Parts: sequence; C-alpha cells; structure tokens
Amino acid sequence: MEQILNRLANVIGYKQTGTFYIATDHNTSCRFAVNNGKLTHCTHRRDQGQAALLSLLETGGGSCSFSENQSIPFRADAAIEHQASLTLLGITPLVPLKPVVNALPVRIPPEKSKPAPVSTVNNRFYRGGG
Repeated sequence: MEQILNRLANVIGYKQTGTFYIATDHNTSCRFAVNNGKLTHCTHRRDQGQAALLSLLETGGGSCSFSENQSIPFRADAAIEHQASLTLLGITPLVPLKPVVNALPVRIPPEKSKPAPVSTVNNRFYRGGG
C-alpha cells in the first residue's frame, strides 16, 4: 500500500486533476477525485468519504492508475477534506524539484565608440566689417 500512496502523493504534488484508481489485493476498488492536487472525494467498496479512507487502510497492497483530466461523478457523501485525508493516509505530497539554474557572470563588452557625425550645416557667420 505504501507504493500506491506514494504514487498518489506524486499526483498531488504535481497538482494534477483527474481520477486515481486503486485495485486492492482483496479484490476491492477505490477511487479518488483529485482537483488541482487536492483530494476532494473518495469511495472504497460501498464506503464513501472518511469511511472509505478508513476501510482502504485496512487492505494490503494492490495496483493503481491515474486518469488525468477524467472526471467521474461522486455522491455528495463521498466528499473528503484534503488536509485531514493526507494526515489520515500518512501522505506528504511530493513537491516537484525546480531545475537549478546557476547564474554565471556574463561579461558584456563595452560599446565601441562611434566617431562624431560630420555636420553638413554651414556654420559660417558674417561678422561685419570689411
């Protein structure tokens, strides 16, 4: 069951949306609704909500799958509170690692000086006299 819950923690950590399915070794099924990384509903056997979480913990191992963006209707009594469910299941969401970017100093060459533009304007002034 630990591997299954780790997979669920991974789905939650990546803030995915869809339905998480579990087929237990006791030939029972469980499903979770996941919305942007939050557990919203759970069913196991004929149990709904908190009772489904408790009955799931009584089973052994099994297999699991996740269907991203698949939304299956749940009954209202299957609703669960996200944080309380994580605590009950002993799940810590696996936060994806952000890539490390090492900022290396970049040497920017100075701009080449440009010669002053040659003026074509006649700057001769008449000074009188002569």
